[in-house]
Amino acid sequence: MAYYENRIEHLGGDLILYQRNLATAAPNVKSHRQPKWYMKLRVGPRKIINRSTGLTIYEDAYAFARKEYDRLRNAASLGHTLDDYTFEKHCDDWYQRQINNGVWKADRQRWYKNQSARYYKAYFRYADGTSMRLNDITPEIAQNYWDWRIAYWSTHQGEKLSDYNPKRRKAKTKTTKNVAKVPAKKTLQMDQTALNMIFADARERGRLQQVFKMKPPQDSRPHHRRPHFEPDEHRSMTAYLRSYRDLIGHFKDDRVNAWHKLQRTQLYHFVIFMLNSGLRVGEAREMRWRDITFDQPSDEFDEPICVVGVRKATKTSQNRDVQTQPNANKTLKEWRDKSPYTGPNDLVWFGQQKASDNKPKPFSNLNKSFQHFLSRLPVEGTETGLLFNKEGEKRSLYSLRHTYATVRREHGVEYADLALNMGCKREQLERHYDHSTSNTRRSAIVKVKRKAKKAEPETVTSLDPFILEAMKRYQAGEIDEQTMLGIMKLAKQKADEPQP
Repeated sequence: MAYYENRIEHLGGDLILYQRNLATAAPNVKSHRQPKWYMKLRVGPRKIINRSTGLTIYEDAYAFARKEYDRLRNAASLGHTLDDYTFEKHCDDWYQRQINNGVWKADRQRWYKNQSARYYKAYFRYADGTSMRLNDITPEIAQNYWDWRIAYWSTHQGEKLSDYNPKRRKAKTKTTKNVAKVPAKKTLQMDQTALNMIFADARERGRLQQVFKMKPPQDSRPHHRRPHFEPDEHRSMTAYLRSYRDLIGHFKDDRVNAWHKLQRTQLYHFVIFMLNSGLRVGEAREMRWRDITFDQPSDEFDEPICVVGVRKATKTSQNRDVQTQPNANKTLKEWRDKSPYTGPNDLVWFGQQKASDNKPKPFSNLNKSFQHFLSRLPVEGTETGLLFNKEGEKRSLYSLRHTYATVRREHGVEYADLALNMGCKREQLERHYDHSTSNTRRSAIVKVKRKAKKAEPETVTSLDPFILEAMKRYQAGEIDEQTMLGIMKLAKQKADEPQP
């Protein structure tokens, strides 16, 4: 019995539809489903496409095959690839090429991998759960991604994942409640960049025939000042940090082991350093002792400062020297005396040791320790300490950078100088980091233009004693008016005479 059945040719043999004899293909199976139609398309001199239409009705199979034939012939004439790529297949291929080319650092690799798995691959799927073919993605489907993405954590799927994340089975916390319900504008912009890179790459490789660019909806939410610490909060936090470091007072605990004590000491010095340097957390994470130049003189202070050389392997991929405040120089020297890793190439701030070479890894959970510390601070009227600001925004280690920017601006540091030291643009400082309020400009705001004082008329107390005596006698009736006028005239002449 023939393997191919019901063979029908169209377009001079360039399009052939046929069915397979399932009894021959799978002789041991007792029953078979209704046979599907397959298509064999000749779209070039040496290119033949042979695949299933997935349809059992001939008329539907022919319509599908003819559409594919026209599409593939057009793609071949334009020099596009004829391989049928799905979004997931292309996304994985694109991601691996970026890794092989060394385009991203480790944290960026992790971000792209997590975002594509959580959002991109999850959205670009058919109703049956299979990944969409690239050429089935229309501009409308692509643009609808933003509505889906913004509402993701409010859907049943997102809420279920928020309550219990199966990927965190062995973690201390099993929920994903730290994710924002509504993604920030910056988050959507990062998604936009990533997806446009993926689709542009597919277009360049001939895997996507349509041309479109994704753009998130306009975000009308105003830019808020990023969470930082007010002066009184700043003082309270640093005071309790000393108690936390020394295990006394509010943080007294006799059960803390040696490693935990070291981590508490590190957190104390790290916070003080960040408040006095303004580094990004990722930049501080990569610091080595050889990057620090201690005891540098400054015209502004009697105490020396230190200069930190930021490595290229950080966010901006650029070297820069950061001028710190005197307290940064002091706290780094204190931490160097306590740290077990003080070699020139050792990490200044570290996490657990590696089993292979006994060298520590960069810290990964210092932010959780810091937030846990903030939540335990005794603050009247709240059970979460200083973890949240008055707007309900959660603070993190990054809030220390914002606090640094606030204090520097309050001390009159120019935008250009501050942007140079912090490694960002002036516009970004004005938009996100300048926490100056009307309180810092009180004198300039409430001042008024004062009127010039009028010259006060000459009073009797400023007159010559002789004239005063004459006025008393005149009022008492002892001298007449003519005599008084004569006395006044003589006094005026005397006053007009030039002084020797």
